[in-house]
Amino acid sequence: MKIVIAAATEMELRPFIHLMGVKNDISIEGWITGVGSIATTHFLTENVSNQYQSIVIQVGIAGCFSDNIEIGSAVVVEDELVNDMGVFEKDGYKDLFSLGLLNENIAPFENGVLHNPNEMLLNASGLKFVRGIGVNEISTSSKKIKLFKEVYKADIESMEGSAFHYVCMMRKIPFIQIRGISNIVGERNKSKWKIKEAIDSISPPLDKLIAFFYSQNPVL
Repeated sequence: MKIVIAAATEMELRPFIHLMGVKNDISIEGWITGVGSIATTHFLTENVSNQYQSIVIQVGIAGCFSDNIEIGSAVVVEDELVNDMGVFEKDGYKDLFSLGLLNENIAPFENGVLHNPNEMLLNASGLKFVRGIGVNEISTSSKKIKLFKEVYKADIESMEGSAFHYVCMMRKIPFIQIRGISNIVGERNKSKWKIKEAIDSISPPLDKLIAFFYSQNPVL
């Protein structure tokens, strides 16, 4: 079994370097995919192959919309949205599904959602399930924040999550996305962000997930 731990930046991957190597016939390696959906999509498309790795684990920080999620804690992303792409018009906001440019039930979408079907992996993390939305800019507009939070029911946002779900689902590769919450979305005062705590919070569930593979060696 080969496990890949993927992150957008070296900073987000560095704390997990100690996990890399081969043990009990399980090989673990790290990938730095680059920041944003374009870089992530390109990197994963070039490197993901169901003949190569058994599972890809995405780790990294994220901003949070929900008051029910503690800053500096970790979550696992069950669903991802791509609703950041669209247009504001006089009658409100229209995403790509509303505009008729995407079919909300054409694979890998299900009712407009990129749903991780790997329940065994999600449960093995021991983390709170959340809904993420992929964004091309860090949200600061109160109008967009309200839209993502109230209309699309997003709990967190990241720049790579939706691309990660999309590629892995299209390639039929088992995957899981674990995020450490560094800040409340809209707060641009980085002195209040808990980046270190967010990244550190990923270690226990990641260790738990790796231990699960060592002990169970599941067929995914």
